[in-house]
Amino acid sequence: MHLDARERVLCALNREEPDRVPTFEIGISNDNISEKVAGTSLSKGTIRAAWNMRHIPFWRYFRRKRTMKYSPDLYAKCITVMSKIGFDCCSLGVLLQFTKSKYPTWDTYIDEYGRKFQLKELNETEIGFYTGGAFKSPKDYYAWGTIDPYHPIRERIYKKAQEAVGDRIFIMPGIMGFFESTWEIFGFETFAKLFFQNRKFIKEVFDDHKKLAIETAKYMMDLGAEALVVYDDYGHKTGPFISPKDFRKYVYPCLKEFTRTCHNRGVKVLLHSDGNLNQIVEGIVDAGIDALHPWEPQANMDIIEGKKKYGDKICVVGNVDPMYTLSEAPVETVREEVLRLLKNVAPGGGYILSSGHSVHPRVKYENLMEMMKTVQKYGNYPIQI
Repeated sequence: MHLDARERVLCALNREEPDRVPTFEIGISNDNISEKVAGTSLSKGTIRAAWNMRHIPFWRYFRRKRTMKYSPDLYAKCITVMSKIGFDCCSLGVLLQFTKSKYPTWDTYIDEYGRKFQLKELNETEIGFYTGGAFKSPKDYYAWGTIDPYHPIRERIYKKAQEAVGDRIFIMPGIMGFFESTWEIFGFETFAKLFFQNRKFIKEVFDDHKKLAIETAKYMMDLGAEALVVYDDYGHKTGPFISPKDFRKYVYPCLKEFTRTCHNRGVKVLLHSDGNLNQIVEGIVDAGIDALHPWEPQANMDIIEGKKKYGDKICVVGNVDPMYTLSEAPVETVREEVLRLLKNVAPGGGYILSSGHSVHPRVKYENLMEMMKTVQKYGNYPIQI
């Protein structure tokens, strides 16, 4: 039996055994790897272009227009790189675009939600680092206005990526969730104050972001999406950002309604959530998601135990250590870790192998390719390791 990428991934999401363990990546921000794999840079020139535009009259307007114009091409390049690496599936962000962006300075920007970023270089890759929220009060939030889930840039990005790779890789549109987007637009200190002093307002923001996510999901499903990724980090390295009780009260209903909306259309939902989720993972599973990524190794998330406990309800996705194994370790360590995951997580299906976060700027080309080579060689079903 030989399956194509789409069939392989959907089989795993249905908690079945495909022909081989599929591979997934949420994103790549590593120019060294993209240049070796595809002969192209994903970011070089970003900072220089921003610097060169800073004295042009109305430069903020022209920079926004330029970003909107070239975003579909950049995202298509990213998907093409991941396809050439050999991934079976990936996410493609269709929220977090620049429909409402502002540029306080030449090297900073505010995304469409109201999150502030600064352009920096890390390991020869130019990326935006989150620096805080643009809002300090409910008044700031209301002044920003609503985000258009049906903005045509979202369709252009999705269609351009599909045209670039065809059926070589299964694309899952990625949508910002409800919790991370809510605290990051204020910064955590301001969010925490509002959460305890004005919960009615914070619930309103949660609900706004839920509605935005659902409407964007409907747009993507109308365009043919068969699986969606929700980006929503719920935890830090030692535990969830809010108590399990508050998670159940404020976040769980949003996630449940989102998944129900997708399931009513026969569409799968993969949740990407970093951090230590051990205290709330049962609630996450109960909300009806089809898959959970990445079971972050640095946050004490045990994917082997996760498969044993929740493998009858969800597909588990992860979790080769991106900070040591893929970035610093010898290739032998990469092979050993992938084999350990294949042996202990893959049997019975319902498993997709990926990094424990993303292909960030410190990931080594040799280690990433060793991960791919090992799963392609030893990940065939039935698993025999």
